[in-house]
Amino acid sequence: METHPVPIGPNRVLAALVGAVVLVAVVAGVVVANRTPPQFDPHTPQGVVQAYLKAVLDGDHSRAADLLSPSSGCGESDLALAAVPESARIVLDDAVVDGDRAVVTVKVTEGSGDELFGSSAYTHSERITLQRDAGVWQIAESPWLLSGCTAGKG
Repeated sequence: METHPVPIGPNRVLAALVGAVVLVAVVAGVVVANRTPPQFDPHTPQGVVQAYLKAVLDGDHSRAADLLSPSSGCGESDLALAAVPESARIVLDDAVVDGDRAVVTVKVTEGSGDELFGSSAYTHSERITLQRDAGVWQIAESPWLLSGCTAGKG
C-alpha cells in the first residue's frame, strides 16, 4: 500500500495563521486587563497628581482637597460640584519639574467603547501645574474638572 502526503492547501495555512493571531490577541488582552497601574512616589508631582485624580474619581473630596494648594482657589465644595465622568482612563504622559514648579500632563479617555453604534470615548490632554511649598508638592492651578472654581473667588 502506497501513502501519499496530503497537500496543505492555502485555506488550511490561512486558518492556522488566523488561529495563531487570535490566540496572541486573547493572551495580550488578558495580560493588559490584569496589569496593575504604576504607583508613583506620593512625594513627587506625578504621585500627587495620581493621588488627586484617584480621590476625585472615587468621590473622596476631602482627600482631593488636601492635595490642592491654597493658591489654587479651589476647595472641597468645588470638588463636590465637579462634573466627574462616569468612566475615565488616565495615563501619565509627561512631567516637567523646574525648581519648585512642575507641570504634569495626562491623557484622559472618557466614555466607553461599547456603544451600539461605535465608541463614544474621546481622549484629551490635561496639564496640571503644581508648586512645592515647604517640601510638599501641591496642585497650584485650577486642575482638570475644576476649571472654573477660581472665577468667583477673590
